[in-house]
Amino acid sequence: MDCPSCHSKLPDGAVSCPRCGKPLPDRGEPADFTYAAFISYRHLPRDTEVAQQVQKAIETYHLPRGVVAEQPDDSGGSAARPIRPKTRSTLGKCFRDEDELAASPSLPDSIQKALAQSRSLIVVCSPETQESIWVQREIETFIALHGRERIICVLAADSPEESIPPILKTRMMPDAAGIMREMPAEPLAADLRPESKDKHKTELLRIIAAVAGCNYDDLRRRERSRRHKRTALAFATATLIATITGLLAFQLHQTSEAALVAESKSLAAQALDQYAYGEHLQAIETAVRALPTSENDQSRPLVPEAQAALEKVLGLNPDPNQPWVPLYLLDTEGDIVSFVYNHEGNWIAILDSTGALSTYDARTSSLVASGVPEPFENKKQVNPQQDWFISSLSPSALLAANRTTTGGIVAYDPLSGKRLWGRDSTYALAANSTVDASKFALLAYGTTSLATLIIKAETGELAPGAETRIAQFPRFMNSDTFCVNDSLSTAYFALENSLVTFDLKTGACQQTVVSEMPILSIQLSEDILVLTASSFAEGETDSNHIPFSVCALNVNALDEEPLWTLHDTYSATVSTKPGEPTPFNGIPQIRSILHYDQGVAILTAGKKLLAVDLESGDVAYSHESNSSIVDASPCFEDENRYAISLVLSNGQFNIVSPLFEITSNSDGCITDIPYAITGATLGQDEYGNVIAFFCTPDKPNRLFCYMYKPYYGEDFIEDFSLDELLSYAHEALEYL
Repeated sequence: MDCPSCHSKLPDGAVSCPRCGKPLPDRGEPADFTYAAFISYRHLPRDTEVAQQVQKAIETYHLPRGVVAEQPDDSGGSAARPIRPKTRSTLGKCFRDEDELAASPSLPDSIQKALAQSRSLIVVCSPETQESIWVQREIETFIALHGRERIICVLAADSPEESIPPILKTRMMPDAAGIMREMPAEPLAADLRPESKDKHKTELLRIIAAVAGCNYDDLRRRERSRRHKRTALAFATATLIATITGLLAFQLHQTSEAALVAESKSLAAQALDQYAYGEHLQAIETAVRALPTSENDQSRPLVPEAQAALEKVLGLNPDPNQPWVPLYLLDTEGDIVSFVYNHEGNWIAILDSTGALSTYDARTSSLVASGVPEPFENKKQVNPQQDWFISSLSPSALLAANRTTTGGIVAYDPLSGKRLWGRDSTYALAANSTVDASKFALLAYGTTSLATLIIKAETGELAPGAETRIAQFPRFMNSDTFCVNDSLSTAYFALENSLVTFDLKTGACQQTVVSEMPILSIQLSEDILVLTASSFAEGETDSNHIPFSVCALNVNALDEEPLWTLHDTYSATVSTKPGEPTPFNGIPQIRSILHYDQGVAILTAGKKLLAVDLESGDVAYSHESNSSIVDASPCFEDENRYAISLVLSNGQFNIVSPLFEITSNSDGCITDIPYAITGATLGQDEYGNVIAFFCTPDKPNRLFCYMYKPYYGEDFIEDFSLDELLSYAHEALEYL
């Protein structure tokens, strides 16, 4: 049989083409692997020592709790699968021929069987490796059985150019004309050469992450957290040993300057690519590896591309072509269900599909607390995306609620993870807090009733509320259409095209029809309630010119005509990722109400952004984006001026306003990232910087954090020496 892509002759049982690496249709890998890795090496003392070092590191390493395996990609290549059994935390055994062949009567058959049952291939590379026909055949067989994606090169001596086998440095790929040609390839490599001994611990962890199929940043963060729990004496001893080892390794470091220049350029390009995908921490680490340890370090040449890459990924100078820069990313065990950001408390909370609720320091990305609240312990017959929610009540109180099954609400201190209080069998639809953060309003429901409860955030103590019977069950799409006035005396909830008013002083309730279409969002400004409504069908994706309305009501005269009504249409867009469309409608929503001489309501609908005068209903400002708006938030508020930050479903960030010079040219505020976005929260940090948290269907268990850094011109650009850049890099790696 020949490869359908490059027409090379294929060996029997091949899953991928050894020449071009393309997966073959209707071929698959085994469901389980016997070995974590097959170690291929030349039987020389030096290479054997490296192979033993790698084998020992893999077989003795215990994965930290909560490490998440990378999800399979959509490219059609071999999908990485985790090998960690549920009953233990080790990766499993490695196959090394000198250890395993004694029990096998046939060398070729046993090698073939071991390769078929190995999840990864580790090739120990030295100049003598290229002379070994057995190493060559083992590589070819592994590629045929599993593809190229899980091959890890480990340098034992000399440069990558002299040591890595040619078969791993090139692969057959189509050129611009579609003709299959031999193209350069960059195999995943780790450096265990004697002169790089100061990096061995990091490089072994990189190998372990690749074998485990997990994110290196996540593994490194959790490993560091585990290491910090050791005693101060052990830490001091380890630091001393590492320092001495580093000094000895530095003195022994000798290598080819030309090879190091090429390696530095390759690492610089890799760092920029990681930065483009939001992997800020890993990009800094990669860029640092491409540079000497100081300006006085002569062991590695200073390559301009590498220094420029480090300056870029550190974000020390604003970039006019990329004003939004990545800060960090957070990985969870399950897919992200919900997340909230509290800028006063400087924390971010994430709820994932396993029921785990985790809080992080928003400045450093360090984990503060994690656990499964009682409302999320029962996962039977539950749709987490619809049934669970979390809400920020105050800088020191976080609410977790289950809308269905057994119900239940629990409040936590997000800064310590301490449980404050809880209520069983309470079915909550939404929560809303006011300027008085000590109390909040909770919308709860029963079989035929709705109720608004006033609860003290830190004690759970109940105040008198109001309850009313309803004819129809509320749809969860309306769960955000709930608000309460600042005095906590009246609450409002949109039920289809009606408005339910809860008088929290008397307990009286009233339901009033106020719209011809289903109400999608409401916000209150003193005695004026603003609402949006649309007849858009949930799940519809191919729609343009969808009608919607915005109107303002006097809450003291809901039976009377609206103060004003704005009728308009909007268009929905479809964000895509390879092979799977991801719809994002962007239903009409009131995002914020600003108070100047006259109030302004900020709202979005599909691709459309509107700023509407609260008194007259006139459109004060409008902006049409090229994709549906996921979130919009005011920023840079100054007297009667404001700007609006935007996150779009196609992965674009922007800031717009006709009132600020820096945003008058919108192109200067745009950054495009290579992800579709389905959930985002915009806000400001303690210094007033605009930040964005978002999640993407490409990485459903990952939350990204980006910051807006405006470019003011060349006069504000600073020059940095290598030592200054390295100092900033080490601070960032220690801080994040």
